[in-house]
Amino acid sequence: MSLLLSSATLSLLAGVAVWIAGRRDPAQSPLLTLGSLMTLLALPLLTLLPKVTVEMSALPLPDSPAVSSPAIHSIVVIWAGGMIFFALRILVDWIGLRHFRAGSALSKDPVIAQVLRECISQLSLRRGVRVKVHPQAPTPFVAGLFRPVIYLPEHCGQWERDTLRMVLMHELGHVARHDLWTNLTARCACIVYWFNPLVWWLRGKLITQCEFACDARVIAAGTNPGNYASALCDIAEASALPASAMAMAGRAPLRARIERVVRCRSKGHPFVIAVALILTVSASLGLSVIRLSPAQIAMSAPGPGIAEPSKLYTAEELFLRSSARAFPVD
Repeated sequence: MSLLLSSATLSLLAGVAVWIAGRRDPAQSPLLTLGSLMTLLALPLLTLLPKVTVEMSALPLPDSPAVSSPAIHSIVVIWAGGMIFFALRILVDWIGLRHFRAGSALSKDPVIAQVLRECISQLSLRRGVRVKVHPQAPTPFVAGLFRPVIYLPEHCGQWERDTLRMVLMHELGHVARHDLWTNLTARCACIVYWFNPLVWWLRGKLITQCEFACDARVIAAGTNPGNYASALCDIAEASALPASAMAMAGRAPLRARIERVVRCRSKGHPFVIAVALILTVSASLGLSVIRLSPAQIAMSAPGPGIAEPSKLYTAEELFLRSSARAFPVD
């Protein structure tokens, strides 16, 4: 039960911090959101740390009934069942991606190969990235944790060179930023805390921030913002993507991305992000280590073996006892 309360409190603090930090610029660095999700994943391990008991002042609180063992057992069973269900969803997505990969073929277009080499050199990538063409690819996307592959639609040969460069630069940006691993971390957090809607909101926010960051990388590489916004609109017609993939025009809100590209809004101050991340991690450590021990005074009726004072003494005796001196003088 303490883990449930700690995770709920931490996710609320993280959600508020991410929302406040993103008010100035929705394209803020995803470091705060990713750090919050990773802290939530580490929370079960943090509960194993030695506890520091903090005594609270005595409060006249009524006795609260303890949670029975069958109730705790039911909560654990439901929690584990949800985790198994969402873990199986990741397995299904992985199997579907393997079937999708089987229907693709390596691109033999010399223009695509040349543009890919130029983009890899510009981003200073040290790992190889292949480009495959699939007849049923809805939109360009990248997948593969250890061997990333960029999948392009079959009609990519009809694209102009600038459009192809923008597409490859965006997808290679996901590889350079390790966004596929970031997405996997967010999905693992949703598996553990599948019952918490704030964790799902943080995952969606993280995916959006990754897309914003890759858009900014393409613009910084010298792409015209208007042309890039037009390319986003042209490519964003389809949406059926594997959940483990990162696409140029995927699940992130397209309207906000286009507004961000066209207006070129300034990024939030990194100091604010760092402070919010430190406060979030510190709060998680506090929730895991500090144990409150309030001294309660039960406000219940006297037990069967204890009589009320009015039945033991007369009114005159009660008055004399209440008005007697604590230290009488001879």
